[in-house]
Amino acid sequence: MEYCGGTDFYVYLSKRDFKLEEKRAAEIILKISNAIFYLHSFGIAHRDLKPENILMVDNTETADLRILDFGLSKFIGPGQTCQEPFGTIVNIFL
Repeated sequence: MEYCGGTDFYVYLSKRDFKLEEKRAAEIILKISNAIFYLHSFGIAHRDLKPENILMVDNTETADLRILDFGLSKFIGPGQTCQEPFGTIVNIFL
């Protein structure tokens, strides 16, 4: 398994006040989109993609990223659908 010394994507964004330069944001969106396209080409649905499940390889401004936590992922074949609930459950106390 690859060692990644960075933080998760949520922390990466929060340290930057959730503001990125347009070029960097486009780069990150492209990388995530390509990774999801790759997974889907093999019939894999992550089903819990969120900033906390994206890890930065290091702590630099130009850090690459990795998608992790495939615990809820599922192989879905052509024409199949998924009926069971999935994703992170969030408790909200009012």
